[in-house]
Amino acid sequence: MFEKFRLHDALVKYKQDFVSTQWGNEKYKWEALKFFQDNWDVNAANFAAMLTLSLSKTYNLLASMNNFPARMIEKFAETAPEEVRAMFIALFDESKDVVTRITDFKDQSSILLEKYGNGAGQHYQYENAVSTYLWLRFPDKYYIYKYGEIKTAADELGSDYRFKKGAYADNLHNFYSFYDELCAEIRKDEELRSLLKSQLTDDCYPDPEYRTLTIDVGFYISRYYSQKGSATTDEWFPTDYAPNISVDEWVELLNDPDVFTTGSLEIMKRMKDYGGQATCTQLSIKYGETKNFYNSGSSALARRIAEKTGCPVMDRDEESSRWWPILYVGRNAGKDDSGSYTWKLRDELSAAIDRVDMSEISLYADASPSIWKISHGTENTGISDENKQIFMDRGVIVAHSTTKAKATSKVSQGESFTYSMKMGDYFYLCYGNRIQLLGQITSNDAVENPELKDGWYERPYRVVATPKINDSYDGVKKWWTPNDNSTCIKVDDKPLFEELILKPYFGLTVAQLLGDTNEQHGYWWLNANPKIWSFSDIAVGEVQSYTLYNDNGNKRRIFQNFLDAKAGDMIIGYESNPVKQIVAIGKVSAEQDGEEIYFEKIEGLSSPIDYQTLKSCSELERMEYFSNPQGSLFKLAKGEYDFIVDMIRDENPLAQEEKTEKYSKANFLDEVYMDESRYDMLLSVLRNKKNIILQGAPGVGKTFAAKRLAYSMIGEKDEGRVEFVQFHQNYSYEDFMMGYKPVNDGFELKYGIFYRFCQKAANQPDKDFFFIIDEINRGNMSKIFGELLMLIERDYRGTKTTLAYNGLAFSVPKNLYIIGMMNTADRSLAMIDYALRRRFSFFEIEPGFDSDGFVKYQNTLNNETFNELIVKVKELNKEIALDKSLGKGFCIGHSYFCGQSVCSDEWMHTIVDYDILPMLSEYWFDDSAKLQRWENILRGVFQ
Repeated sequence: MFEKFRLHDALVKYKQDFVSTQWGNEKYKWEALKFFQDNWDVNAANFAAMLTLSLSKTYNLLASMNNFPARMIEKFAETAPEEVRAMFIALFDESKDVVTRITDFKDQSSILLEKYGNGAGQHYQYENAVSTYLWLRFPDKYYIYKYGEIKTAADELGSDYRFKKGAYADNLHNFYSFYDELCAEIRKDEELRSLLKSQLTDDCYPDPEYRTLTIDVGFYISRYYSQKGSATTDEWFPTDYAPNISVDEWVELLNDPDVFTTGSLEIMKRMKDYGGQATCTQLSIKYGETKNFYNSGSSALARRIAEKTGCPVMDRDEESSRWWPILYVGRNAGKDDSGSYTWKLRDELSAAIDRVDMSEISLYADASPSIWKISHGTENTGISDENKQIFMDRGVIVAHSTTKAKATSKVSQGESFTYSMKMGDYFYLCYGNRIQLLGQITSNDAVENPELKDGWYERPYRVVATPKINDSYDGVKKWWTPNDNSTCIKVDDKPLFEELILKPYFGLTVAQLLGDTNEQHGYWWLNANPKIWSFSDIAVGEVQSYTLYNDNGNKRRIFQNFLDAKAGDMIIGYESNPVKQIVAIGKVSAEQDGEEIYFEKIEGLSSPIDYQTLKSCSELERMEYFSNPQGSLFKLAKGEYDFIVDMIRDENPLAQEEKTEKYSKANFLDEVYMDESRYDMLLSVLRNKKNIILQGAPGVGKTFAAKRLAYSMIGEKDEGRVEFVQFHQNYSYEDFMMGYKPVNDGFELKYGIFYRFCQKAANQPDKDFFFIIDEINRGNMSKIFGELLMLIERDYRGTKTTLAYNGLAFSVPKNLYIIGMMNTADRSLAMIDYALRRRFSFFEIEPGFDSDGFVKYQNTLNNETFNELIVKVKELNKEIALDKSLGKGFCIGHSYFCGQSVCSDEWMHTIVDYDILPMLSEYWFDDSAKLQRWENILRGVFQ
């Protein structure tokens, strides 16, 4: 969502500049589209030439200073046309998720760079370039993604969508949603559509869906309109309007409960406490409630003031922007303020608040969930049965924004629905006197209902319970009972609600419904002192004490915080030295005993959050730690804690609880053709050493066996506890553990796959985790592992060492197993590093033709030709094993012959001609007679 009136203001300027300057400069986008559409042919015989021609008019869309995506992909296409063709076919496959396709295209580009880059530093195929290819191919669906441009446009328009450096997947999803909303609004501007049509020529793509126009509007807002806004960012507006209400009149209004309801006074008190000016987001995070509570609540209050006083009202097209100037002056928030409006209390209102006693008004919102009654009415008095069913199927409740207040309430039911309800609140839904379900709200935002429109809003929910009885309600009548003609009413008597509704209809008590959600927890920022202890030194589940007094016997700063912290309170764990990062989440395990307070580390972060990232968030500017960082324990508002946790989860997502398939030793032996005794030995070796390398000939199923070995030890197919990586010549410590990587104009410390997986395993010490490395002998072991060569040893598991890059302690957890794989038939590779060799056990994976599992599989195929072919392959393996220049590491593996339910001659021919014989021709390149003999033997099976 975004502030539509801000887009309308920008479009006024855009239309003024469109013909005179904008079209002349940006027409090439529409021309590039038309030229691409006319020339693109993925099946072209000369793919490279076709690609170069198709992209030839994109100019700076795919080329700029130090960025050459078009040139690089064209070079790749000249060298490996079929690989690049396959990349574009996959990218343009609309049956798959767009973000997955973009990521896959980037990954394939990295492979091409390694194979054909000739020393080039990068492939340039990043989100901007790949989204451009998608736009060129599907211009009626996609847009061009450019991080800086999108973020500036979102900020300028006050969008709710967040864009964060490095959060590529979330950024792309948000980008497409944001621009779809932007496009929908642009399409409504008939003047702008006419302007575009008047300028289009035959060389331009007609842009029927106005996607390219949307791209250009976003570009204009970010490049030109935002600069205009930044020049006036300190100017408060409107300058030509005032409500003409004096301080004394404001005091009278503030004391009038018909005008300033409790919710209205809460808004005023919080604005004043924040310094008299704030965005809705800042208020929401600091004091609680939703952003809409402050936004819509302020508009509703202003309407009541206008009705009460008859004060002048601004004449604006956007309904919501007519009202807030009665209370505030505003300005476009800075680019770091999430793109929202900053409101400032009018001077007269601010002075009046100082004269009114607000000691009984809550500064912080009650975070516990409320309970509501929602009615969709009967067929005759409310929503039609057809729409009721649609809403039930979609999981939404609806109400009209103008639904009036009930009895003596000063807040309308429509306002309650749109801004007072919040995510986590409970409600029961009724149709007239019939109760339908008990639900819980799953979003803070009320959005326009697409079926009814015209002021109808909806909220999504999850079903908590359905009624145990179908009887109509005919009991005591309250505003919130089904037999009262109300739409959206908060339940103000929970014991009576339990007696009348909750117990008889759902068999629940209020305590069972709310659980521990009524229990209020505190939230804290704990600054670790590395001279005393560090979060990285503490294991997950370990309890650490912290003294209330420093070495001199003096109370620690903000001593009251140590006294206020209670067991169960949540902690954000911060290391101020040497990294300045949030590195852990914890909780207070025991309250202070006069000398010490105790806390438990419950999670270490695989991707810590930098101080500068936090400091740049205007939502956290009033956080106690940022106000004065001297001290150890700082109070966090719940909204601040939740905001920080959201940032943490962007980089450290929680594993999704999914139902996994059980997996046992029997499953392993059914799928992996290995004798039971060999499996038992393999399991024993891995448990003892913790590090193992599966070596063997190509095709013996090492990778297949490695994952299933992990599953069998876990007991289920839990992909979240298995990580897979493939080494290559360019793989480094910076990829594996951590290192500085270029990010925009600078460098950031990025954590590698092994570091993150170790943290993940450390967070669940009671579960086994498996790190699988394919082609382990293809990497430079000493370069990749660095100081880990010691830490991965069984005897040193859990032993901490200080890492060079971040200066923090690190250990490889005891519950992590490493499984490597290597082909013994790879002549081109040197022997594995001896320093690493002694840290691993080596287990030979042999062809499994004689295993019980393969024999069982062979019998199910019931094919004499297949049986004869296997006999010949086993004889071939004997000869290979006896060959002094080869050996058993070069034998033919069984996996070439697996995975079939029906055996055909064509399939067997394919294996012989395209898998086995090419391998033999490499083995015996200097013995043509032997090669010919085995070619005759294998092909003779089919005669």
